[in-house]
Amino acid sequence: MSGVLFNNIPGNVRVPFFYAEFQPGGTPYSANARLLLVGQKLSSGVATENQPVLVRDGTVGALFGQNSMLANMYRKARKNAPLQEIWALPVADLNAGVKAAGTIVVGDPALSQAATLTIYIAGRRIRCGVLTTDTKTTIALHLVAAINAVAASEGLPVTAAVNGTTAYQIDLTAVHKGTLGNAVEIESGIVTEDGNNLAATLLTITAMASGAGDPDLGTAFANLGSAEFDWIASAYADAANVGHATDLLNDVSGRWSWAQQIYGHYFCPSTATVGALQTLGAGYNNQHITFFPCRKFLSPQYEVIAAIGAIAAAHLQDAPELSRPLQTLELQGIKGPRLIADQLQLVDKQTLYFSGISGYFINTAGNVAIERLITTYHANSWGDPDWTYLDVETMAQSMFGIRFIRTEVTSKHGRQALANDNPGRVAAIVTPNDIKATITHAYKKLVDTYGVFENLEAFQQSLVVERNAQDPNRVDVMMNLDHVNQLRVLAAAAVNWMQLELDQTNAITAA
Repeated sequence: MSGVLFNNIPGNVRVPFFYAEFQPGGTPYSANARLLLVGQKLSSGVATENQPVLVRDGTVGALFGQNSMLANMYRKARKNAPLQEIWALPVADLNAGVKAAGTIVVGDPALSQAATLTIYIAGRRIRCGVLTTDTKTTIALHLVAAINAVAASEGLPVTAAVNGTTAYQIDLTAVHKGTLGNAVEIESGIVTEDGNNLAATLLTITAMASGAGDPDLGTAFANLGSAEFDWIASAYADAANVGHATDLLNDVSGRWSWAQQIYGHYFCPSTATVGALQTLGAGYNNQHITFFPCRKFLSPQYEVIAAIGAIAAAHLQDAPELSRPLQTLELQGIKGPRLIADQLQLVDKQTLYFSGISGYFINTAGNVAIERLITTYHANSWGDPDWTYLDVETMAQSMFGIRFIRTEVTSKHGRQALANDNPGRVAAIVTPNDIKATITHAYKKLVDTYGVFENLEAFQQSLVVERNAQDPNRVDVMMNLDHVNQLRVLAAAAVNWMQLELDQTNAITAA
């Protein structure tokens, strides 16, 4: 009986004849990376504040409010990850917060023929017709109606109303309290499809400002419990909330600790200047935090980060896809800076990549694409430069690889006795060498089949599996994981010759 293990059938059954019990044989680890969106809801939304909720298409308006930040985050995330499991962590406006505000003042029209007035707010196009007989007061009324219609149908982060004193002034108010409303872009400089730029000459815009008081994520993060969320896309990049994310994901007592093994990564946006971004990134040294720059983006920063989180969740959950760099992937539905001067330049990105800040580029189609997603980790515990955890893909490989190895070990050795040797090959006993063979086999799969790690021979030679000297019930393992890298840079030396010849030894000579 020692060669066969039973969980339920006892060894002393005398009653004939055939008995069978079912046992799981174990399967390789299969990832289902959940995306968690963190943002504000409206009071009209029925979702419970500070509690994670699974989101389905068609429910976001009821859960968070049709025009809420979180509803718009979900819409952009779904556009970038059509099949992903998406959760949301709704937070309420801070009671003491202040809504950002801006204005649009309509000037005196002088039109010889009817035209279309076009502006963009938060990347959404807003249009209204202007007749030759319209006054600036009439135009203001029509533009308010157009803005609020788009707000109801497409989810604008602002509402509009005619000023109570000046009939040709439009007052814009952020939907939510907080600082994020200050970055809502109101764009009037875009030439419309009919070739006119009426808005630029007719409208005087005062940018959104004075928003203050963002929610605190401490309680919300505490309510996540032990549920796995591999990718957390949060609207908040302020020091207090990044601090909460750091506590949530730390290696000592948080989700990356040996005790929890839940893992996860925090994405957040920043609309700061390049200089401020450099200071921001240099102030952190954390492989679990990623800042994404979106200064002057027409799309709101919380929609940008929702798209980033969705792309990460969709592409960094399954191997070997998770080993491929995210570079060139487009942010669907996201509008970047209109002016070239507002876009990141080569020298900007070189600086930011050494400061722990990610980067984008505008491709030939005019769309925003990921160039590199990195973490804020840049130094070891002594403060010396270290780029072990520089790229987000490395963190994805770490999560997948250790979960895969853990699944292989627990499925084979989850309930066995431990001995140094097993000469009789008793099925109930496992030895350190058996565990070593299981880990080696798992690593081989991660090399040959999944493309997560490489250099199997070096791994085998350096792998240590031994019983603990103080606790005979414990096995200690040292694994050196050699990650597959990403092709980031291709440098070519192109030597110019007037005439090129090869001599008898195939050496290059000038003719």
